[in-house]
Amino acid sequence: MHEHDVSPSLDAILQAVENAWTKGAAPAESSRADPATDDRLKKLIEEMLAVQRMALALANGDLIQPLQVKGTMAGALKTLQANLRHLTWQTQMIAQGDFSQRVDFMGEFSESFNTMVQHLEDARTHLRQRETELTQANAQLHAEIVERQHAEEALRRANELLQTQLDEIKILQAQLREQAIRDPLTQLFNRRFLQETLTRELACAEREECILAVILLDIDHFKQVNDAHGHQAGDLMLQALADLLRNNTRQMDVACRYGGEEFVVVMPGAPFDAALVRAEQLRAKFERLRIVSNSVTLQATISLGVAAFPQHGKTSDELLRVADDALYAAKAAGRNRAVAAN
Repeated sequence: MHEHDVSPSLDAILQAVENAWTKGAAPAESSRADPATDDRLKKLIEEMLAVQRMALALANGDLIQPLQVKGTMAGALKTLQANLRHLTWQTQMIAQGDFSQRVDFMGEFSESFNTMVQHLEDARTHLRQRETELTQANAQLHAEIVERQHAEEALRRANELLQTQLDEIKILQAQLREQAIRDPLTQLFNRRFLQETLTRELACAEREECILAVILLDIDHFKQVNDAHGHQAGDLMLQALADLLRNNTRQMDVACRYGGEEFVVVMPGAPFDAALVRAEQLRAKFERLRIVSNSVTLQATISLGVAAFPQHGKTSDELLRVADDALYAAKAAGRNRAVAAN
């Protein structure tokens, strides 16, 4: 065959291959190629188009594109397709937590991919360790919170118990103080309280330039009552006199049992004349009292001495001594009377 006879057919083949490779177009009908050449060319071009479709499919992520063509290029594409499908499956397994997957068929990509998977596995291991540590820390914190709550509850109960005990102590202290300043028989204030109160009231009266009166009294012939009717009768008479003093004195007045059958009434702010009137009222009311003991009706009288601050004394001892002198004057004058201090 001469050169000028082959060139047109070769040119046509090359043009058809170029069109098929670059444009994906089938060869045009050529009248210049013989039928055998034309069939081989057509088959070649079809194989090239199939390979081209396969390559485009892989480029677009289509890993199920079939390829029925044989040859080196087709085999390489099929191998690439299989590797990519296996890599996709491995990626899915990794996404599900299987970090044992490794790639050993794609060169440098395999090394990078395996390094990434190893880092993911290391990160998961670290996260699990942190999760374990946090779980343990949370359990410890919860235990500490529970322990603290128990401690706080125990402390609260202890505080409540302590407060109850303190309240009981305060009540006992108040009772003890009452017992310390009260006469157990008459429930009037006792001599100790009288001394404290009278000293305090005299200091206040001197500071404020006020007045104060004192009434000292006792039951006439009280020993005869005890001797004739017994101490129970005497106690009833003392209690009756205490009730009389309690019910016939002002709220600011202080009535005390001075000792035995003697009683004292301290009257802050009371004028001397008003104290004398009050003493006479007390005498008259007690004289009218009738006290029943063991079916026996008893009657008694009282004698009273009245003194005032500042004219009769400026200290408690002075006032009580002057009031006591007035009381003895009442006794000497026949009892059952109130006598003013000189």
